[in-house]
Amino acid sequence: MSGRLLSYCRFKTPDDKEGKPHGGSRKFVYQEGEHINNTQSTEQKFHTFIAMAGIKALVGLSFSGAIGLTFLLLGCALEQYGVYWPLFVLIFYILSPIPTFISRRLSDDTDSSSNACRELAYFLTTGIVVSSFGLPIVLARTSTIQWGACGLVMTGNAVIFLTILGFFVVFGGGDDFSWEQW
Repeated sequence: MSGRLLSYCRFKTPDDKEGKPHGGSRKFVYQEGEHINNTQSTEQKFHTFIAMAGIKALVGLSFSGAIGLTFLLLGCALEQYGVYWPLFVLIFYILSPIPTFISRRLSDDTDSSSNACRELAYFLTTGIVVSSFGLPIVLARTSTIQWGACGLVMTGNAVIFLTILGFFVVFGGGDDFSWEQW
């Protein structure tokens, strides 16, 4: 049916029972020759789209974080590897966003040039990330873990740190949905 929806009516049918909340038939009355008017404004649609984009981003980041942790656990728990020393990179996963969190709270975003606090945070974060990639290599060079486990742990590192970066890109903008609200 084409046309604009003029009214929506509900009426009872003989087989409806009392107490049934959604019983009855529905009747739509259309006016021919006009298009259906959408009740949502463009602004409401935009806010709904933005809210769904935030939820989709959060689900995607959760999924990629789970994949990264799976690689890390495979590097430790597979029968041919069987050593759990690479789990110490979890400490680096926890430490890596902390300098950026602190610098974003302390620095003023109105200044377009970089400031010392933010640059120090980037330096410390870079050191933590490089250390998390260096630890499995050092463990493999000393024959504490095997090179296959080192490769799995480094793959997990790459996925986890890209997930952390994605979190800051998606939720760090200070707009409608931001990590500061959490």
